[in-house]
Amino acid sequence: MKSKLLLIVLSSFAIVSCKTIKSGTSKSIDISGVGVIHKPVIADLEIAPQKSTKTMVIKNMELLSNAKNEIIRILLNENNADLLVEPKFDSTTKNGKTELTVTGWLAYYKNFRTIEEKDLKLIEIRPAVIRQVETNQSSILENKK
Repeated sequence: MKSKLLLIVLSSFAIVSCKTIKSGTSKSIDISGVGVIHKPVIADLEIAPQKSTKTMVIKNMELLSNAKNEIIRILLNENNADLLVEPKFDSTTKNGKTELTVTGWLAYYKNFRTIEEKDLKLIEIRPAVIRQVETNQSSILENKK
């Protein structure tokens, strides 16, 4: 009886030890950080002529800010777009479920190039227009049934 128990324990260790864990390291530096000098790169922005819309249902209002980031991410991935211009959000909550809708213009970066003298005129005219684009990260916990 003890040998059968020992065999079962050893078999369970063998099964558990078959997991693969991948790990690695990387180094990165912020392009506007100390130690990096580069020529500015600019790009044209092609904006879709029609607004796009995406709706999703969320069950927990605490996740609303995450859900806003997630719905934009999904809309961009579905359309292979780079960013969403002027996103507008509408939400309706009923019976503990919130229906969240985002509407905005899909945009695509085109024609990356090193800045030229003719581009500097635009910067001089409207420096307030040039600003940082927000980058958001979302994480939604889904309960599988």
